[in-house]
Amino acid sequence: MPWSEGIIEQFEIIDLHTPDESDFYGPFNSLLVELFPSSEHYQVSPQFKHTDGSLDFAIQFIIHHRRIPIFFLEVRTFRSLTLLSARGSADDQMRRGFREFASGSIPIATLYGLSAFGPQFCVFAFESPTRSIDPPAIARDLVIVSDIAPEARWAYNLLEPVGEAKFRQVVNAVKRMTDGL
Repeated sequence: MPWSEGIIEQFEIIDLHTPDESDFYGPFNSLLVELFPSSEHYQVSPQFKHTDGSLDFAIQFIIHHRRIPIFFLEVRTFRSLTLLSARGSADDQMRRGFREFASGSIPIATLYGLSAFGPQFCVFAFESPTRSIDPPAIARDLVIVSDIAPEARWAYNLLEPVGEAKFRQVVNAVKRMTDGL
């Protein structure tokens, strides 16, 4: 089932190469509200997060079900996807997010997080029983500049059928886990 016309339009009217990640906040907020409606006891909560090494703040969308965090999404500009530093920072930020959530109790088996560079996204998953994160971290080399977050991880485009299917698959998995909450 394709995204609604309104969602598609909101993403398509953005200049893909905008330097301002906040251009993507509205479309992502609309998409998340559509997928996680309040009538089903979900709440989309945009949170300001300080990005390391910068005076900038970013938005992290946290989805709650009856006040329990069950999913989160972080957004960056599409144009920064090609930068090793931006991908490394996004990877670090996602792992930091999981550590913050894991400090409390996570009553679901898998906590999903999506890292998005514009419409391109990577799915991260924290397995509560083992406390492991997928995809696994790539160790930094102390001498050689290495790619700790390969661009290929952000292989899904939410405006393409495969990307939409993957996004919906994650949302459906999250919703199934919240049935008993």
